[in-house]
Amino acid sequence: REKKFYWHLKLVFPHCHAEYTLKGVPDDKTLADILKPYIDPVESDPVVCQRLKIYTASPRSDVQILMKVENRKQNSVRYNELDASRSLLDNLKGKVIIEYPTLFVVLKTLKKDMVVLGQDASESAENSDSESSSLSSMEEGEIRDSS
Repeated sequence: REKKFYWHLKLVFPHCHAEYTLKGVPDDKTLADILKPYIDPVESDPVVCQRLKIYTASPRSDVQILMKVENRKQNSVRYNELDASRSLLDNLKGKVIIEYPTLFVVLKTLKKDMVVLGQDASESAENSDSESSSLSSMEEGEIRDSS
C-alpha cells in the first residue's frame, strides 16, 4: 500500500563489540536517522550512548558506514561505503544482500583491516600480501597439474 519495503537490519559497532538488530526499518529512512538513537550525543539512549561512547565522542565526519560485498572469495573481503545522508533504499540499490543487510559502523581512524571497494591506497598495502598468496596458489596449481 505505501510502496515501501521494511527491512530487518543488523548494526555492528566493531570498536565497541556491540551489535543491534532492528526490525521494520522503512526503506526511505536515511542512514543518519537510523543511527541517531545509537550514536547521536543528544538523541541517543543513555545506556546505549555509554556503551558506544567512542562513537558519540567522535566527529560525525569520522563515522563510516560499511556493508560487506557478497559473493567474493573468503580471503578477499571488501566493503561498500554507504552514504549516511541517503536513504536505505538508495544505499542498497544494486547490491547483493543475503538474508538481511548488516551495516558495520566504523571510525575511519580505527578501521585497520576493512578494505573499501575501489580505495587503492588501502588496497595497495594489501596487494603485496594477495600477490604472494596468489603466487603460492599458482605454484600449488602447477604442482598439481604436473602430477
